[in-house]
Amino acid sequence: MKKAYPYPILAGEVALAADKVWVDNIPLSLNLVSESERVIALHAIKRDWEEIRIKISVSVDADELADGTWVSPVCLAVVRNRRTNVRLSFPLKYQERGRWSGEVELRRGEHVGRCEIDAWIAARVDGVEGRLIGRAERRWSADFEAKQPTRQRSVKMLWRNFVDHPQLNEFRDDPWILDAEAGEPILYLNSSLEGFRAVLDNASTPEQKLVRELMATQIAGEVWTAMFNTALYASAVERGEPQWPGGWHEDVLRRMLPDFFPETSPDEALVDLVGRRTAGESGSDMHARLMHAVTVHSKKQKTVASTVRALARPANTGDEA
Repeated sequence: MKKAYPYPILAGEVALAADKVWVDNIPLSLNLVSESERVIALHAIKRDWEEIRIKISVSVDADELADGTWVSPVCLAVVRNRRTNVRLSFPLKYQERGRWSGEVELRRGEHVGRCEIDAWIAARVDGVEGRLIGRAERRWSADFEAKQPTRQRSVKMLWRNFVDHPQLNEFRDDPWILDAEAGEPILYLNSSLEGFRAVLDNASTPEQKLVRELMATQIAGEVWTAMFNTALYASAVERGEPQWPGGWHEDVLRRMLPDFFPETSPDEALVDLVGRRTAGESGSDMHARLMHAVTVHSKKQKTVASTVRALARPANTGDEA
C-alpha cells in the first residue's frame, strides 16, 4: 500500500535492478549477486579495495510516465549507510521507454556493514520543482559482511565461561545472554553451568533430546524478543516516512512485522509501532503481537506439540500394559 500524496505520482511499479558489479574495475562473480534477495555479498573480497561500482537500471511504465501531468522527470540512485551516516545521490541517464541507467560508487572509507541502494524519481508537478513521484518498490543492499547474497542471517553463537569472562561475569548465573549492541548480534552460552553444554551439544537419550529441543526453543524465543526490541528502538519516522534502520535490525523487522500485522504493509506497520513506542502507550497489544511473532519464528508450536506427544507415549504404553 503506497502512501497518499497531495499531488499525482506514478501508480505503477518503480523497478530497480543491479546489472553489473566491479571491484576496482574487476567484475564481481555473479554468484555473489542475488536478484531475488536484492543483495550484493561483498565479504568474499579478500584484498584491500578502493572502489566498488554498481551498474543499475530503473524502469517504470513508459506510457504512464509520458501521460502524467508532471514535467521533466529525473531519476536518482540514492546510497545510504546508516552506520557511517553517509548519504550520496547519483543521477541516472534516461535511455528510452521509461528506463534510466547509470552507476553508483562505493568508496572504502565511507562504508561498513551494509549500505542501502534506492531509486527516486522526481519531477516538476503543479509548478513545484523536485517533487517525488516515484520510488523503488524493492531496494538493494550492498553487504560488506555477507558471504552469501541473502538477507536472512543466523545469529552467531559462542560458548564462554561466564565466571572467568570479565564482560560476562556479572551474568555468571545466567545460562545465556545476547549481545545485541554489536555490529551483529552474538549469543553467548554459559559453559560454566554444569551439564549445560553436554545437553545442547551431545544429547543422546530421548530424554536429553527432548530437553535440548525445549531449551533451544526457549533460547530462540528470547533471542527473537531481544533482537526485535533492539531493532524497533533503532528505527524512526520522519515526516510520516518510516526510516528503516538497515543491517540486521532491518532484517529482523522485515521478517517479523508481517506476523504483527498480516494485513498491513511493512512500512505502515513500522510507522504504527514506532508511533506507539514514542507515544508511551502501555504496550499490552504490542507485547501480545510480539509473543505471537516470536512463537512463529522460534517454531514454538511445533516443539510444544512434539513434546506433548513424546510425554504422552509412555503413559499410553503403560495404560495398554
